[in-house]
Amino acid sequence: MIVFLIGLLIGVIFGFTMGLQISSYGAGATELTMVYGSEKQSWIEEVVPLFLNWWKDTRPDLRLVIHLTPMGSREALTQVISGSIKPVVWSPASSIWIPLANWYWQQEYGTGQILIRNYTSLVHSPIVLVIWEKYAEKYNITGFRSLHDLSMSPDGETFLYAHTDPQRSNSGFMATVLEVAVAAGVLPEDLEYADLTKDDVKAWLSELESRVVFYGESTGFLVAQMVEVGPSGLNVVVVYENLVLEKNLGGEPQARWGQKLVAIYPEEGTLSSDHPFCVLDAPWVSEEQRQAAGVFLRFLLTAEIQAKAMEHGFRPENKMVELDSSRFNKKYGITYEIPCAILRPPAGGEVLWHITDLWLVCKAGR
Repeated sequence: MIVFLIGLLIGVIFGFTMGLQISSYGAGATELTMVYGSEKQSWIEEVVPLFLNWWKDTRPDLRLVIHLTPMGSREALTQVISGSIKPVVWSPASSIWIPLANWYWQQEYGTGQILIRNYTSLVHSPIVLVIWEKYAEKYNITGFRSLHDLSMSPDGETFLYAHTDPQRSNSGFMATVLEVAVAAGVLPEDLEYADLTKDDVKAWLSELESRVVFYGESTGFLVAQMVEVGPSGLNVVVVYENLVLEKNLGGEPQARWGQKLVAIYPEEGTLSSDHPFCVLDAPWVSEEQRQAAGVFLRFLLTAEIQAKAMEHGFRPENKMVELDSSRFNKKYGITYEIPCAILRPPAGGEVLWHITDLWLVCKAGR
């Protein structure tokens, strides 16, 4: 019988929220530290004990301890670059952070230095526009262009918009990248610094951002706030698809306001929060830790563990796992198939860095 030692490590330094140490062994074990996007916390904390159970059964001579710390993607990035935290594995909410991380790393440690050479996506959840059912029907919102058109129309005063702060939250950062790409008339992957300096791009973004009611720090809190204040307080937010499924499954929107939330998949295309698993190419990562992380990754991609991710609203990355049609359907405000293109983010870290600068300028004019 495996005894799991579970301890809550209260984080008071450098923004650590709460750490979870899970071990099937005592002292002298290989330690695997994973800092990961908090969006998948419930799934990760469910499956890591299963992994250690499997590890002890198959590798009884090798001791292993896993330290888990959920943390916002940008906050984790900043602390890894500064050396405040030194994880073996970093799993931000989206691979959009990888070129930015490598760019930062090179600024700090020199050209040619790469922090993340390879990564594997674990699960994914696309960015969607979440709208109250009746409002979506009335205004036929189809994407970011139609949101902008609504913001400039005589009915613009009815448009109560929100996304999270792109300086603090992954979903807000991804939403801003999508907005800027639509404003510039290019795909996100084709965005260049010159696009960010164009007056028409600034004007378009300023017009849309002028309808923002507030910028939340947490994506989950933003959806909870939408349900709390109802259609008259907030009618369009940009968040992950899995949160729409979660809220509608719980039934609170229907119970409180007589209508569900619906996910609109932007007709211009969207970005997916793909939760990359990155073993850092950093001096503090040993070969022993790297090998253990590889085994952990393969476990997370197994069919059984990927199926558990669907219970938390994520789409599986393992293509052998069939999507659960009892959850992923229009009854719960989402669709079985993603009805728009999944786009690639900008490959240049410097462009990504300056997107938040542009947002700050446009936000200031609200």
